[in-house]
Amino acid sequence: MGTAITLSLNGIDIDWGKNRHWNNHHWLFPPGSLTDVEYLYANDIIETKPGFQTTLDEAYFRLCHLGYSHQETKTKFDIAVARWNRTADLRLSFEDFQGVLTSVDFASLTPADLAPYVWDFRAFMADLLAAWDSGDAMLEEFIASLDFAITLRVLADRVDNRPLPLRWHHQDLIDSGWASLDDLTDIDRQTLIVNHTKMVGRLQDYAGKTSMKEFDNWLVNHGLHRSTPYSRMNQDGTVTHQMTTLPSAVRNMIHHPENPHNTLSDDNLQESVEALLRIAKLLPSPIPGLT
Repeated sequence: MGTAITLSLNGIDIDWGKNRHWNNHHWLFPPGSLTDVEYLYANDIIETKPGFQTTLDEAYFRLCHLGYSHQETKTKFDIAVARWNRTADLRLSFEDFQGVLTSVDFASLTPADLAPYVWDFRAFMADLLAAWDSGDAMLEEFIASLDFAITLRVLADRVDNRPLPLRWHHQDLIDSGWASLDDLTDIDRQTLIVNHTKMVGRLQDYAGKTSMKEFDNWLVNHGLHRSTPYSRMNQDGTVTHQMTTLPSAVRNMIHHPENPHNTLSDDNLQESVEALLRIAKLLPSPIPGLT
């Protein structure tokens, strides 16, 4: 028993947790995604409660730019299999995993299709991948341990799945006292720092700007304001106070942790990542490698 929290794609629960054990999917949803969504309970009872909602296409964009491009996802999967095979023998390639999962059409899949698996999408996946469940593969355990963002990113490789609604049904966890909304919207600070650093570098390369001053000007030309104070520590020990765009200030704080004159807050880090994502979305062509 326990209180469930689920991630669904077009009404099909694809990931779930209970009580204090669950995956945080908030980062998949852009700001403003909290709305009223339908919750399905036993005996086909439907209730409307707060939940996060976007499309798989929007989540796909965020996945590609936040560490799960095609190549990054393949690398993560290959590493996961290699680690698994220290004590197992799972001969499942990324291409085979991708081929099987992209065969699933979520536009036609129904909860009734998952009833034989007790509505557990992981058990459904294990059945789809049964050809690789032989000997000491321990396939079901591997699927249970696999970073779920890898699974979601691969599901998005089927293009006609992307317009479908992705929902995170979290409210029961809050109502039962297992978590607060702050818990659910917490950031993974270290991961976000890595993603911010990569995004700044990729956008700087895309813009063809070799210095941060030039890149800051480029950010201003793409709609950001120089409204963030940053204190630069000079080699002679003096401090220069300046105003920059938020991403430039955050980038400098990440690259110069020895500078005690600035403090990088979680809110500023998260806001800066969202600003960079907004710019990336409006570019006339995608950033190379982020598909």
